[in-house]
Amino acid sequence: MKIETNSPPASLIKPSTSGTTDVKKTVSPDPKVSGVEANPKPVARDKMIQWFTRAGIFPTTGLAMDQDTNKKVSRHQYVKAQRKLKNLENVLSLAMNYSLEHSSRDDLDPDWFFSFIDMAEDINAPAMQELWGKIFAVEIGQPGTFSLKTLQTLKNLTHKDAKILKIAVSLASRKRDEHGLRVLFGYNVKPSILSLFRLPPNHQLNLASYGLTYPDLLSLIDLGLIYNSEIETSELSINTRSQYRCSGEALHIAPKRRGLSLQYYKFTSIGAELSKLIHGKSKTSYLDDLKKMLSTDFEVN
Repeated sequence: MKIETNSPPASLIKPSTSGTTDVKKTVSPDPKVSGVEANPKPVARDKMIQWFTRAGIFPTTGLAMDQDTNKKVSRHQYVKAQRKLKNLENVLSLAMNYSLEHSSRDDLDPDWFFSFIDMAEDINAPAMQELWGKIFAVEIGQPGTFSLKTLQTLKNLTHKDAKILKIAVSLASRKRDEHGLRVLFGYNVKPSILSLFRLPPNHQLNLASYGLTYPDLLSLIDLGLIYNSEIETSELSINTRSQYRCSGEALHIAPKRRGLSLQYYKFTSIGAELSKLIHGKSKTSYLDDLKKMLSTDFEVN
């Protein structure tokens, strides 16, 4: 890799009064280091200070307090504790907005509750606090709904990740009499002798057209919300009619011929648990395109 410097050429210093001539090279600092400006603009500096101030950290000013490490540590710890307390208050307030009936005689597990507290106190984004509030409200009514493993996954979820999950949920289908969620995207036709001599037709939807790109899928896989490979059903019997709930509508599918199997991405148990908290807007365009694609080899209604 060739690295070019923006340093100015060496400059000559005027001869001293003693008659000798000194040649001095002056090197200016590189204005950019790894793409970051060495001297941030005032606006950027202000933002830096604002964010660190929220953690109880302030720029050194040379004042007496700056020389007292104990005072600086105390200030930082106080602001940190204050922020954690405020986060928990917000989560509790949001949880109380949901009126859910207490449908179980079981009480909340104390270990689950205090693990919840330890995690929720570090949730700062309002949108994510709302999810934690929903979890607590549901757990109070039905203890055991959300596992600690699910809480740990949610803790690592960013607001952007939650938006991606919301899109995936909006495309998800649930098969009748099954609890799992899946995103149907195509089907496969078992090759015959004649089909070996021609290109196979494409029976797949591009999920990116509905907001769920391949990098988004990889993110959900990395978070453990979707299994890390496409799944294909066994060959469907022509006498079988499957019923799905997709985008708020019932979808009935029956194969017209042999050798057909559906392809989909499946939510993990953690992904399915978290999907209960997120209500994605129905994607009518996805459902219409799915029906159109399937209608070639399936009876769809």
